[in-house]
Amino acid sequence: MPTNARSERAIELIRELSGSLHVLPGDRLEDAGIDSLGLAELAAALEREVGVDLADARPLDADSTVAEVLTAVDALLPEPATRIPFGTGGLQGFAAATGGWVLRWWFRLRIEGASNLPRSGPVVIAMNHESALDIPLIVVACPRRIVFMAKRELFKNALLSWRLRVLGGFHVDRNRFDLRAVRTALSVLRSGRVLGMYPEGTRHPGELLPFLEGAAWIALMTGAWIVPCSISGTDRTHEARRPGAVEVRISFAPAIAVERIDDAAERRDRAVAITAEVRTAIERRIVRGTVTR
Repeated sequence: MPTNARSERAIELIRELSGSLHVLPGDRLEDAGIDSLGLAELAAALEREVGVDLADARPLDADSTVAEVLTAVDALLPEPATRIPFGTGGLQGFAAATGGWVLRWWFRLRIEGASNLPRSGPVVIAMNHESALDIPLIVVACPRRIVFMAKRELFKNALLSWRLRVLGGFHVDRNRFDLRAVRTALSVLRSGRVLGMYPEGTRHPGELLPFLEGAAWIALMTGAWIVPCSISGTDRTHEARRPGAVEVRISFAPAIAVERIDDAAERRDRAVAITAEVRTAIERRIVRGTVTR
C-alpha cells in the first residue's frame, strides 16, 4: 500500500475510534478521544489493515498529535517486527527448581487453587501487586512457566537485563503508553504461553488500587483465559527476619473464559466488565494481616 494511502487509512481509523469526523492533523490524540487503549486499538488496526507496527515508531502517547501518528505510519516499513525477546524465560524452570524451595521455606508459601490454571493455551494471570517479591514468588507458585511485565527501572544494566529476561521478564515503561510492551504481551499469548500482569499498574502495599483495563483488553484481543490471582503477605516480608516468620499466600481464582472480540467498541466495553470481575475475585481472596510469628 503506498504511503499516502496508508496515512489516509490511518486518519480514517483515528476518526472511527474517536467517533468524530472532524479530527484534524494538529489535534492531540487525547483531545480527539484516543486514550492509551485507544492507541492500542489504533496500532492493532494499522497492523491488520495497513501492515505497519507502531511499536517500531518513535514513542507515541496521548499527547502526540494526529500528524505525528501519520508521519510514523508513512515512515514505517510494512513489516511488523515486535517479537518475544530472545531467551525470555530460558532459565526460569532451572531457577524455580533450584531456588524455589528457599522461598517456600522462608516465607511459609501457601498456594491455593493452582489447578484453576488451564494446563495449556494462552492465559493472562492478573495479580495484585504489593512487593518486588511478588514476581519470584509467582514464578514458584505458578504450575506453568510465566512471562511477565516488569517496570523498566529494574533493567538497570546489561547484566540485570539479561537476568530478568532469562527469568521471564520483559520491560514496560510506566511513564508513557509503551506500545512495544503491548505488542510483546500479545506475542506471548499468541504463542500459547502464560502472561503475568499487574492491573493496578504499580504496587501499593496494604491497599488494592483501581484496576486498569489493559489485562482484560489483551485477553480479548487474543481469546486468552484470564485467571485472577491474589497475593497476600508480601507487604510484610520485610518483617521476615527468620524462616517462617511471615506467611505468604497465593490464591488462583477460577479461570474466566474470554472470547476474542474483533470489534473495537465492543472490546472496550467488555474489557471494563471483565476488569471489574477480576478485581472482585482478587479482593475476595486477599488475606490482610497474614500471620506473623
